[in-house]
Amino acid sequence: MRTLRGTGAQGLTATQDSQTPQIGDVLDSRYRITGVLGSGGMGCVYLAEHISIQRPLALKLLHPEVEDVDEMIKRFEREAFAIGRMDHPNCVNVSDFGKLSDGTFYMVLELLDGVLLFDLLEQETRVDWKRALHIGRHVLSALDYAHDAGIIHRDVKPENVILVQEDGDPDFAKILDFGIAKLLHDEAKPESDTLLLINDAKLTQQGVAIGTPTYIAPEQAYGLPIDGRADLYSLSVMLYEMIAGVPPFDTHDVGALLRMHISERVPRFADVAPDVDVPDAVERLILHGLEKKPDDRIGSAKEYIGRIDKILLGKDGRRSGLREIPPFDIHRIRALLTTRFARVVPQKRPTKRMLAAAIVVIVLTAGLALAFGSTGPDAPAPEEPYAVMSLGHAQANKELSMQALIAYEKALSLDPELANNKRMRANVERMLDKKAPPDVVDAALEFLGTLVSTAGDQTAADQLIDFASSSKVPRRRHKAVKVAEEVGLSDRIDRLDSYTLDLQQGETCPDRKEAVANLRALGSKKAIPALRKARNRPRGGLGRKRVNTNACLRGSANEAIRYLQRL
Repeated sequence: MRTLRGTGAQGLTATQDSQTPQIGDVLDSRYRITGVLGSGGMGCVYLAEHISIQRPLALKLLHPEVEDVDEMIKRFEREAFAIGRMDHPNCVNVSDFGKLSDGTFYMVLELLDGVLLFDLLEQETRVDWKRALHIGRHVLSALDYAHDAGIIHRDVKPENVILVQEDGDPDFAKILDFGIAKLLHDEAKPESDTLLLINDAKLTQQGVAIGTPTYIAPEQAYGLPIDGRADLYSLSVMLYEMIAGVPPFDTHDVGALLRMHISERVPRFADVAPDVDVPDAVERLILHGLEKKPDDRIGSAKEYIGRIDKILLGKDGRRSGLREIPPFDIHRIRALLTTRFARVVPQKRPTKRMLAAAIVVIVLTAGLALAFGSTGPDAPAPEEPYAVMSLGHAQANKELSMQALIAYEKALSLDPELANNKRMRANVERMLDKKAPPDVVDAALEFLGTLVSTAGDQTAADQLIDFASSSKVPRRRHKAVKVAEEVGLSDRIDRLDSYTLDLQQGETCPDRKEAVANLRALGSKKAIPALRKARNRPRGGLGRKRVNTNACLRGSANEAIRYLQRL
């Protein structure tokens, strides 16, 4: 059994380097890994148990390949901080947060046995409007608590809502994933919290939109300052989708989707789902939540809850219609999952939600303004360089080297400063290992050329020159020479060493004869010892009958030696 220890307030140390946890491993001397629940772009969620009290729990670890991406680490820390402040039955509970001495972050969450709302909608497409409002009320209760605590979720959507059976309610909803939550300033908070808020402000500066496009509020799409009403807009999109079977705005073009949220009228239920019977009061409520301007929208989660209660209240003062909700077959829903426990991080994503994995979509205000003007509806969606870089890390971790290099090159085109990313450097180094496949090495050498040409990277330049001058593998040396010449490093290659290796390793005598000509052209007397040795290169045959396999170049070598001696 391996034991991985953490660091933090207790000052624990690690007993070994970071590795992917295996069944039976113990983390931080307290948590034993017993299974895997799911994996997402930021981390992996494991099934675990607390050793002392034998309580099952969910253990979330940040992926090693994103640990050097500051944005990802800040999101992870922010999620732990935000959930830690959320002591509410409709929020997932976090009981611990730590960091291993090797830098790996982990978070301990309550284990939820249920089904993601996302998976439920995938299976059933729609739910009865009464059931939808009942689920929405649970989410609003969590949002009301979060907003009062100064936390805006910013990514309310079906993937972040899980339904569990609690207190006799089979649709007891809990909200997940505060990874991109906005923490509002609170003067009463201690100084350490204020520091986190300062970091958060840097990540969410004005002009940047963060969220999932299908559910994003107009002010988020603009990259403007937001408050809790942005969450209420997202919640209204989710309610609309639950009842109609489709979100109010749906297109594969992210730019067009953002423009719809900002300027297009919300379709009536009768237009998108004519077979669904929705009371006018329900439609008015949801349309009010989908107003474009925050000031025209429902003002608070508490007000939203009050409106829902008025709709659901019967004459006897109790919520009506809930008994008419079809029974929730928890065992049938569980059968849809890959494990017995809920996938805290959902894995499948339909095409219509091309960015639905709690991905951060960055849209500069100026760029978005252009999208409404000259670029037209088919303008390409902006990409977030850190997300693309993280994709490259994930591909490299799976040994999909070619895909990883493509992602890295794309990330650099978006932000050349990412050339200093340590994880990327380490992955490329592995691709240049002598045991790596030749085509992977070729691609990695070309990537070094990209680093030189796009970022003026001196380290990559030195690596290229080293391969071109002295690599003992002919293919790698020749490829490096070609790439170095293409990026303007030709004059830095040690041609004497490179041609000498060609003379020694050429597969045929004509190949080696070409190396003789190149050495002569250099005009350096330092080449003479290698030329003398090559004249009588004994290879082949046995014993005394060994043959000089360089016979074809002997005359050329002698002539080159005489020429160089005369210089």
